[in-house]
Amino acid sequence: MTLAPVVLSADAPVAFTLRQAWRAAPEAGLLATRVAVTFRGGALHVQAELDDDDVFNTATAHNQRTWELGDVFEIFARRADEPGYVEAHVTPDNIKLHLRFVDHEQHRRIAGIDEVACDPAAIESTATRTATGWRATAVVPLGAGPGDLIFVSFCRYDATRGQAKPVLSSSSPHPVLAFHRPDQWTRCRIG
Repeated sequence: MTLAPVVLSADAPVAFTLRQAWRAAPEAGLLATRVAVTFRGGALHVQAELDDDDVFNTATAHNQRTWELGDVFEIFARRADEPGYVEAHVTPDNIKLHLRFVDHEQHRRIAGIDEVACDPAAIESTATRTATGWRATAVVPLGAGPGDLIFVSFCRYDATRGQAKPVLSSSSPHPVLAFHRPDQWTRCRIG
């Protein structure tokens, strides 16, 4: 049974929560992430509230391997009529990573992110610390309009200094830990 697509519009934000669908039970360190999404002007408008006890990322420039350097909020999006997709990261210091893949397998074929890196200035974003963690906003152009179908996913690397691995989470129901699976992302129709 195929679910009806979620309707994204300019007026009413759609809420997403991140979880660990690939695990039988969530990790003890999983903290809340709340995402609100609208669509206007051909772009996703995303706001994320990330609870976090240790907010950091050591990235010093855009288009670095941010997911290996600390906390990251990730956005994946693609038009339903195109095999390619965009991946955008925002760190707590508003360092961005902007990637464009031609299909869902390209991430396995590249030697390095320079092959798929795009202009980080194309993604408008902000990041601020809050009393309970941090907040990220992003505007991700998709070139879609009313009636178009798109797929979206929101993911997180929640790193803590002194711990070997970050706690990962996603809005998508991935049965295994792999975020580059567009067929499992949320299907949305632009309203």
